[in-house]
Amino acid sequence: MRGRLFCFMALLVPAMLFAGSRAEGVSMPFGSVSVIPDHAGSQPGVVDAFLHRFYHSSSVGQYGEIRLIPGGSSLTITEGTEFFSPGYYKVRSDTPGMEIRVAAVRGGAIHRYAYFTPSGSPQKEGKVMLDLSGNAPGQNGRVMMAEIRVEDPVTVTGYVISREKRETGHTYFAIRFSRPVKRYFSQGDPDFPENYPIMSGKELPVVFVFDLIKGEQQYVDDGVLEIRVAFSSVDAAGALNNLEGAMEGKNFETLQWEASREWEKELAFITVDDPYGNEEQENQRALFYEALGRTMETPIFLRDRDGKFRGNDNNIHASEFYDNYTALYPVERERYPLMNFIKPERSRQFVASMLAYYDRNVLEMLPGADLCTGAVSLLADAHVGGLLPASLTPSLLEAMNSTLRSPYDPVASLIRESGFVPAGSYPGSIALTNDHAYMNWCVFMMAGAAGDVNTVNEIRPLVTAYQWLLDPETGYTRQRNRDLSWHDDPDSLAHRDSLLFVPHNMNDIVERSGGRKAYEKRLDSTSLFDELPYLYTWTASPWKGQKLLRAMMDSYGETVDSPSWFVFSAMGLYPLCPGTDQYVLGAPYFKKMTVHLENGKILTIEAPLLNPANIYVREVRWNGKLLDAAYITHQELAEGGKLEFHMSSRPVRGRTFRKEKLPYSFLKK
Repeated sequence: MRGRLFCFMALLVPAMLFAGSRAEGVSMPFGSVSVIPDHAGSQPGVVDAFLHRFYHSSSVGQYGEIRLIPGGSSLTITEGTEFFSPGYYKVRSDTPGMEIRVAAVRGGAIHRYAYFTPSGSPQKEGKVMLDLSGNAPGQNGRVMMAEIRVEDPVTVTGYVISREKRETGHTYFAIRFSRPVKRYFSQGDPDFPENYPIMSGKELPVVFVFDLIKGEQQYVDDGVLEIRVAFSSVDAAGALNNLEGAMEGKNFETLQWEASREWEKELAFITVDDPYGNEEQENQRALFYEALGRTMETPIFLRDRDGKFRGNDNNIHASEFYDNYTALYPVERERYPLMNFIKPERSRQFVASMLAYYDRNVLEMLPGADLCTGAVSLLADAHVGGLLPASLTPSLLEAMNSTLRSPYDPVASLIRESGFVPAGSYPGSIALTNDHAYMNWCVFMMAGAAGDVNTVNEIRPLVTAYQWLLDPETGYTRQRNRDLSWHDDPDSLAHRDSLLFVPHNMNDIVERSGGRKAYEKRLDSTSLFDELPYLYTWTASPWKGQKLLRAMMDSYGETVDSPSWFVFSAMGLYPLCPGTDQYVLGAPYFKKMTVHLENGKILTIEAPLLNPANIYVREVRWNGKLLDAAYITHQELAEGGKLEFHMSSRPVRGRTFRKEKLPYSFLKK
């Protein structure tokens, strides 16, 4: 399985095979901490350190970090011993001789290091380095200040203050050892004498030394050191409270079991019910659960056990009426629609967290960096899916509209001034124009729902901003200059298919491309992207999309690496335009799947004749009735039922869709 080892878990979810963590690390579902074995870049067989990433910022790309280095130096791992399962990691090292186990804990992790000699007997002394210098790729220069305090012989606390793009990151941690520290010292900094209990600076690697054998008598835990780590965005006392609340009185095996059960609970919403025994099917099942697990990496739950957390305004808050989530962006575009579908209550907490972020933000913008597409898309999709009360619509509209009108967003200002993003003003001007057109459509729809006629009329021209970049003679995409002249450069031809997909107005794109036949030819010759298979819905050959979809699913992880896309596509559904209540129908990847909806209803998705040859959809039935449209609605699926795909080994050339049978488009002819 792509260079990893996985384990079967046959309790609630059979064959739950996946790494279960960010960047091949160890975490809890939606957990704020991920422990990642740092494999020294591309160097095989070496682990430099175990990175503890604490996701305290609104962006998943910004986090606090501490590093634990067992043995005090790089580990040469024994080939074939690296093992991942949900919330758990194990590896054996030749140099130095060690067995290392890590289990995820809510808000932290527990490590168990077994130090042994070449003969296999326990080592008498062991080292662990704690490094706060932020040496991971992309973190250089972000650390402003770090501090370590040795509170007592088994307890260490401290913090790392880091500089982020829009927020200052506060990472407070608490560490508790299972053995008292024999001695400790700052490596490379003579200003701190040995066993000095408080050390600070930007570069702060500290080595801790332990006696691993109690005396002449042999004990079961000889050579073993356990390390418990927990984090807080508030203060070190909060981190220590989190550590004691989550781990006090529990041994390693109990915490490992709790992590696996937590993953089981989260993944049990969807089961793949295909028979066992076929190796290829098992690999496909494993890929599905790995992808499903990855969709639960972010956003992350951030709150101490006493309810406190540090907000984006750098003040301490307590979320009394909602669960606070952060790392709200970036996520792939299907992530929030998937959560709206299978975990609507958690999505409501995402919405509450975004609105709270907006209320605290002096810029009066939703969370995002250069684009707030994810936040705007979530609010629009949750609203249309019926997840939110109607009384919340004015607040949603205010947050979305303020974000897109912000004077602090130069791209939005360009859109309002020119109608599009001019060539040379920003990299990716075409994609930016398309994204802003979609976000403005989301605001347009929300304003319509709120009865805000002024906003509807004001924003209507921006919904079709992408049209400025379509050559009316050829239908190809071209950049424009500020004076409306076409911008030609050596890369112009590479851009010509950049607007084959406009989520909210596909009918318009097909027509401007020259009609269904011309559009189909364009799709046949363009480069691969996630939505491509579903765009054949607007052609006379939807079967081409089904064939392409199967090939993309089979090569997931090689040509495609969007876990939410894989999960949706495996079910034969896809949210092509979040903000509508529609899922475009594709072709399922398994013979039978069961979705246990949060409201207690059951949705089954079946394709009994599906096999590697039968990949084409002959017809689709919903609760026994022929479904002759290219989509099914969120409201229908939310009531539960049976969605059945009848498959064929040959393309079904007469199965096409027109007019109201096609998915939503803003402009329909």
